[in-house]
Parts: sequence; structure tokens; C-alpha cells
Amino acid sequence: MKKAILMGVPILVLLALVGWRYTQKVQTGKQLASRSSGLKNGPANVVLAVAGPHRVVKSIEAVGSVESPFAVELSPKLTGKIVYLPDEVREGYPVKTGQLLAQIDPTETIGQVLQAKSQLAQAQSNLVSAKYIQDPTNANVASQIEQATATVNSNQADYDQVFQNYQDEVHQAHSVVVDAQAKVAAAKAATYNAEAGYESARANLDNAQSKLNREDTLYRQGYVAAQDRDDAVAAEKVAAANLKVADGLVRSAKQAEVSVEQQEKEAEYNESIVSKTGKTNIRAAFEKVKLAQAALKYARSNTNQKPAYAAQLRALQAAVDAAQGNLNQAQARLADCNLVSTIDGTVSKRLADRGSVVNAGNSILEVQYMNWLYVNSAVPVEYTGIVVKGTPVTMTFDAIPGLKMSGTVTELSNVADPQNRQFTAKIRIDNAAGRFRPGMYAAVKFQVSNDEYPVVVPREAVRTTNDGLKTVTSVDSTNVAHIVDVTTGEQDTSHVVIKDGLNAGDRVVILSYTTVRDKQKIVEGGKPKASKGTSPAAGSPADGQGATQGNDGEPPQGGSKRHGASHGSEAVAGTGN
Repeated sequence: MKKAILMGVPILVLLALVGWRYTQKVQTGKQLASRSSGLKNGPANVVLAVAGPHRVVKSIEAVGSVESPFAVELSPKLTGKIVYLPDEVREGYPVKTGQLLAQIDPTETIGQVLQAKSQLAQAQSNLVSAKYIQDPTNANVASQIEQATATVNSNQADYDQVFQNYQDEVHQAHSVVVDAQAKVAAAKAATYNAEAGYESARANLDNAQSKLNREDTLYRQGYVAAQDRDDAVAAEKVAAANLKVADGLVRSAKQAEVSVEQQEKEAEYNESIVSKTGKTNIRAAFEKVKLAQAALKYARSNTNQKPAYAAQLRALQAAVDAAQGNLNQAQARLADCNLVSTIDGTVSKRLADRGSVVNAGNSILEVQYMNWLYVNSAVPVEYTGIVVKGTPVTMTFDAIPGLKMSGTVTELSNVADPQNRQFTAKIRIDNAAGRFRPGMYAAVKFQVSNDEYPVVVPREAVRTTNDGLKTVTSVDSTNVAHIVDVTTGEQDTSHVVIKDGLNAGDRVVILSYTTVRDKQKIVEGGKPKASKGTSPAAGSPADGQGATQGNDGEPPQGGSKRHGASHGSEAVAGTGN
């Protein structure tokens, strides 16, 4: 009996503990249920904003590039070797008008000038001698015969030299043709590679656009975050930019191909000109020989007759005039050996070096005016009449972070490009400080309107339902939330115009710390932290607490990003809240 009592006591204690534990668990469950019910039915903690007047700036975004208003290519008029081209005359080197930048070997031209001077002096001497000889004697006749003989010999020597020069020049011109043909082949290969790169960039853009469409669909359905969609937008922009770059490379390669083909044609044309000119010079030299022989024959004849003497004087005067013309031409060719800058500017290209042999017309240097520049931007034709001369513009430059410039459209093309249906707008910018360089990219915003609207709310206040309806959570004077349908209008990066559904002065929820239901009580909490100049992002934490935008946990709707020349807007300080 005693043993049974000793065994029953622990069992009773155990049963008592189990019963006590069960009672505690039931009480705890009731307390948790009561607390959950209190939270569910209690007021929601939110951040509010007031609908009211605000200024909305509409703008058109486009891509521009910095260009010089004047670009001068310096090319020689003569074919020859560059004997003067300072090493410091390279890209970025400042030059003045009239400054000597390069020189083609003038040795041959100097020889031509000296030869022309000699011929002129000889012709003048002949003319003077003829004028002072009034009564030719046998000695004079003999002297004339000797002079004519010397002229025949001189002209014969000139003829031989002209023939030799013809052979040398034809050989040199043919070498230039062969070199140009090789350049054409290389340019065609470069064009093929650039077109292959363009096709690759196009494929990347198609893929990026497909991904953006998928991300946009999922984002609207609430399956992906706004960041994923923004990443897809950025990837699509990068692919579009790469396609533009590839397109530029193709155009550049094709332009280079056209250039070298033109060089080939010019070389072939030059070869034909050299051949024709050489043959003409040979014929002219031969005619001079014949003329000298005729003069010799004439000198040997009786020269005492006055008519014959007068004719001789006229011939000698014509010879002087011809010699003077030859000297003028030779001196002009000598001046053409010097290449001087025709504008104040900066060297932007150096296409040859000292010691190189260049053909007539081939560029050696390019000089661009830099004191002021243009920002050229392509604007779609649908904005004709919107973007006009004087339209305000803001510009930023990738190469100069933090710089934002204002200006106006100073020039506008009246004819659209038939290929891309865009017309060119030019904005003049001052470059006295030398910060800008031709070829820089610029992001250009054309401000087309700046209007104030009576009822405007922050973008965070507007939600889009699965059916595509726009809603706003309005709060009445008793701090009760009401989900109302609204009709939206213009919008910028931070605000949305409400056309219908709200009145000025209505309070709206822009951030909620718990899900806000229709007709639920609310409590206005602290304002969320935000970066300078921006509104609090929907769903961002505030005061160390988790936050949810809108009702039913639906993610906030972000504004669509723009790319290319698209219609956009920009917020400025206004009279709204």
C-alpha cells in the first residue's frame, strides 16, 4: 500500500504539470489572437501629401554632338615630298591665320622659277638688241644666225628634257594608281568588318528589346521589381547606342571606301592628265624647236627689209610676254608649296608626316575653329513647329560630369533627312575656356512647355491596378482612407496631374507602413528618408520601419524611362506643394 502511494505521487505531479502547461498555452494563444486582431483592425501608419497646384515642364530629349562651325582641310596643289611639318603641329595644336604649317619640296619648282627668269631675261635681251639694231650688217646677220642657232640648240635640249620628264612623271603617276588600288581593297575589307559589327549590334538590340518587353509585362503584373525593369531599359539603351556606334562605323568605313575609290579615280585621272600634259609639253617643245629652226632660217635670210624687221620685233615682244607668263606661273607654283592656315583654330587631324610623298589635293592637316562651337542634335519631324529657333535648351555632357548648360536653338534645318526623318537643330556654345571638343556627346533637352496645373500629386500616390485603372488613396478629415479612381494627365519625373477624382487640398497617401484598406483609419507617420531633390520612393523604409506602398501589397508603379529622341518632362520649382 505504501509502495503504491510512493509510485502514484510522481504521476500526480506529472499530470498537474501537464495540465498547467496546457492552460498556459491556451491563454497565450488567446493573447496572440487578440493582439493580431487589434493590429488588423487598428489604424495604418502612413505618410501623406496634399494635392495642389504645381508646375510641370514638358521636354523633348535627344542626343547631340559637339561640332566646329569651320573645318578647313589643308592640301597641296602640287604632288611632292613634305620637307617641312613641325612635330608639334598635331591634334590640339593652336594655329593662327596665315601661319606656315607645312611645305612641299620646292626644289623642282625653284628650278622652274629660275629657268623662267632666265628665259624672260633672254627674251628681254633679244628684244632690246633687236630694237637697237637699225641697219643690220653682215655682222649683225651673222650674230642673229648664231643666236638663232643657240636657240635651236637650247630648244632641242629643252625638248629632250621634257621627253625625259614625261617618262618619269608617267611612271610616278602609275605608281600612285597602283597604291590607290591597294587602298581600295583594304577599305572594302574594313567596310565588310564594320557591316558585320553592325549586324551583331542589331541582334543585341533586338534581344534587349525582347527582354525589355518581357520585363515590362512582368513588372505590370507585379512579378518583378522596378529595378529589374529599369535594368532592362538601360540594357536596351546600351544596345541601341551600340547599334548607333556600329552604324557610324559602317558609315565611316563606307565613307573611307568612297574616299579611297575617289583617290583611285583621281590617281587614274592624274595619270591620264600627266600623260596628256606630257605629250602636250613634248609637242610644245617640238614646236619650239621648229620655231627656233624657222627663226634660224629667217635669220639666214635677208633681214634688211623693214616689214620683216617689224615682224621680228613683234615676235620678240610676244616671246617676252610669254616668258613673263611662264615666270608668273612658276612663282605661283612656288607659293603653292607653302601650306598656311586660313583660319584661327586648332589642328584636329594630321594625315601625313615630314618625308611623306603626297599627291595634289590629298589632305595633310585639318584645322577646326574652336572659339565657339555648335551642339548638333537630330529632332524627329513630328516636333516640327514645336522645336523652333529660340526654343530653350539644357545640355549635359558625358565628358564633363556635373556640367549643365542652358541655351537656345540658334539654327534649325528646314529640310528633314529622308533616311531617318529627322531635322537638325544647332545650339551655339561658347568655348573660350576650351572645355569642349568636337565629337563630344551631349544629352539635349528641348523645353517645349512649362505649365502650372491646379491638382498635382507626387507620382508615389498613384497606383495602377491589374485592369489598368489609376487609383489614389485619399484621406478625409476624420483620417479615414478611401481608394478612389482618378484620371491622370501630364506628368514629369516626380509629379502627376490629376484631371478627375481629386480636388486641390485633398490629402493622399504616398507611403504606407502597412497595407491600407478602403475605409481604414490611418495615422500620419514620419516622412521617409530621401535623397536631395527627390520624393520618397514607394516601398522604401522610413524611421527604421518596413514600409509598403498602396493596398494589397501591390508594388508601386514607376515612371517609364525614355531613350533616343523621346517625349519627356522635367520638374522645376513651382507653386505647388
